[in-house]
Amino acid sequence: MTGRDSGPERLLEICAAVLMSIATVATAWCAYQSAEWGGEQAFLLGESQRAGREADLHSALAAQKRNLDVAVFMEWIGGRATGNESLTEFYAERFPPNLGVAVDAWLATDPFTNPDAPPHPFAMPEYRVAQDTMVEQATALSEAKWAEARQADENGDAFVALTVIFASVLFFGGIEQKFTDRRVRVGILAIGSLMFVGGLIAMLNNPLHFG
Repeated sequence: MTGRDSGPERLLEICAAVLMSIATVATAWCAYQSAEWGGEQAFLLGESQRAGREADLHSALAAQKRNLDVAVFMEWIGGRATGNESLTEFYAERFPPNLGVAVDAWLATDPFTNPDAPPHPFAMPEYRVAQDTMVEQATALSEAKWAEARQADENGDAFVALTVIFASVLFFGGIEQKFTDRRVRVGILAIGSLMFVGGLIAMLNNPLHFG
């Protein structure tokens, strides 16, 4: 028995068929994973943008609240400067809790005689508005989701590269049959097999995504 019907040649054909079969499955799997990570990236980018819009909203609300606090404080300090105790007391009773705490801390620094005292209660660490914390939380969430989206993009790109590698294995497995020289065929199969093993190792080391 000679030619393609000989035992060694037949073995080469079987090896090529097996290599192409598993490379086909690996190619399809990598394409699926690339699509999954692409969808995950889009979802995470949406979450990042949503959190960013929430941070902008809370930031705007915080600015409005600061403006109101400043207006109330200016009326209070005006009443104090003119000696209008009733006006001063009127606005002092209407200090929001956060402003009241900051004003008390500011007055404790003796700002009217101490040149080293902060210029106003809004420079005190005690002064904060509730929206500040919400801005920080929403901003942190937006940044975290953005980082996760970048990682998802990198994972998807890795599977795209693996798809190309396994497609190349299919090419080597298919072209091997076009040659008659056994050494050439063995060499081509060896190259394809090495590429497949390297791609398989890389694929197993990549994070997977399901649904």
